[in-house]
Amino acid sequence: MPLLHYAKVNINSNIFDVYDNKVTIQGIMRELFSTIDVNEEYHKVEVRTFKDDEGEEKSVEYREVYNFSELAKEEDVNKLQVSGKVVRRYPIVTEEFDETTRTSRRTVLENNSSSILFYFDLETEIVVFSERQKFGTRQFIEAFQELLNIFHKSVGFEIYLLQDPFSMKERLENAYKIRKIKSTIIPPNVNEEALRDLYDKEVEEMKEAHITKKTNVFEINEKSTQGINLKSKMVEQVLETNEAYEKFARGYGKLEVEGENRDGTLFKFDSEKDSLYQTQIPEREKKSLETFIEYCKKGIAIFSAKKTIDKYTDR
Repeated sequence: MPLLHYAKVNINSNIFDVYDNKVTIQGIMRELFSTIDVNEEYHKVEVRTFKDDEGEEKSVEYREVYNFSELAKEEDVNKLQVSGKVVRRYPIVTEEFDETTRTSRRTVLENNSSSILFYFDLETEIVVFSERQKFGTRQFIEAFQELLNIFHKSVGFEIYLLQDPFSMKERLENAYKIRKIKSTIIPPNVNEEALRDLYDKEVEEMKEAHITKKTNVFEINEKSTQGINLKSKMVEQVLETNEAYEKFARGYGKLEVEGENRDGTLFKFDSEKDSLYQTQIPEREKKSLETFIEYCKKGIAIFSAKKTIDKYTDR
């Protein structure tokens, strides 16, 4: 199922002016909202070297062009939203069939393109997107950042992916339905007393079988009305094992969970320390802009609510 990625648009160059009340983030975002269009382009040029058929080293200039497309802007009081596509244009070498000679010949498509849907909430300063083949997360982040820098000449923006604010325990406790649990264990090279019972039960069996990595996968059918029973003995044992590894031998145990929130949004989470905040969108609905925006808004609302709760409970 396709993942939705969430990134923060940070005002980097003028942040001290914001602190000194010389400018406001809202003012910068409003100006950005009014200037974004489909005409400006970000050109990325790289010089790549290669060896030809005779072994001679040669250089070629590789150029990619990025721009916004099919933009839609929404303004409701102070809520500013922009949606559309980021388009990546780049040359590819392919073959073209000649009907007359009945042969194929090498050709270059100079304006080959690939695009990604995005939703940009300028109030929360969060942009949401779903990567695709030939257009990855890093390429999107770089392109979106450089395009914003073009549209607002006096401000330098920096964009980074958001970390998941929920712990694994919170995900499991709050989820309406758990669809999938994947547990991976690698025997640790440690002798902590806290792992002794775990080692006896889990790792000794792996040692006897000559297994250096063990993976358990629990999964329900997509149409199932009930989620995985977290209180069942089989699941509890796996969760307790991973919790022990997380606490005493980080890196040797990993837990991946996919589930559904009460509002119908889907999520994917793993126990890695730097897990990114991601939600899911059904394959059949990812091409509908209206549905895409709906899923993005829900994901932002959940993230923002969690950060607000943490802000006041940590005091």
